[in-house]
Amino acid sequence: MADMDQALSRRERKKLQTRQRLLEAALSLFHEKGYGATTVEEIACKVDVAKGTFFNYFPSKEALLHELSILRVGQLSAALDMNRGAPPSPVARIKLLMRLLQEQAIPHKRLARRAFATHLRAPPPPPDEARHQIFGLLTNLVSEAQACGDIRADVDVEVAGDLLLMSFFWQISQVTCDASDSMPASHEHVVDLLMDGLAGPAWRRT
Repeated sequence: MADMDQALSRRERKKLQTRQRLLEAALSLFHEKGYGATTVEEIACKVDVAKGTFFNYFPSKEALLHELSILRVGQLSAALDMNRGAPPSPVARIKLLMRLLQEQAIPHKRLARRAFATHLRAPPPPPDEARHQIFGLLTNLVSEAQACGDIRADVDVEVAGDLLLMSFFWQISQVTCDASDSMPASHEHVVDLLMDGLAGPAWRRT
């Protein structure tokens, strides 16, 4: 029985490795050729697996694009770790997360535009994992900020998370529609206005 459990564990690790390699291959090809010009066959070939193997992991190329969004959320979560240099203030980490979300879209503008359009045209069925994870990061930070008095206690955590998330989607729409490769000048101003309402003007002094 122990040998069988160990064998299953090895198979699961191999499946996770193949899934990761498919994601990395797709991301590389999307940047090299563009999302529309990249085929499922090319992604599978780059990983040296059969086309059918691709569909064992992802039902479509659009589904893989959504999985890439989830992968990026994991990277954002790591960037908010105070042990890795993130600021101790929850409000500062909220601002950091909002900035990183936007900065992440700039070098991958065409891909972000495609992902945004795909999400609007055919939203993933609930739960939308990427959105759920980002919302979770935001609400956790709001709860932390309330616990240390940086955000008003009468603010509903989920309402605050929704406001910040809507701000993020607005920022992404600005980035993907802008021809330049820089963040809109209004980015910091929008976040500051939200924080004025959530935390009160005193937060700026901290």
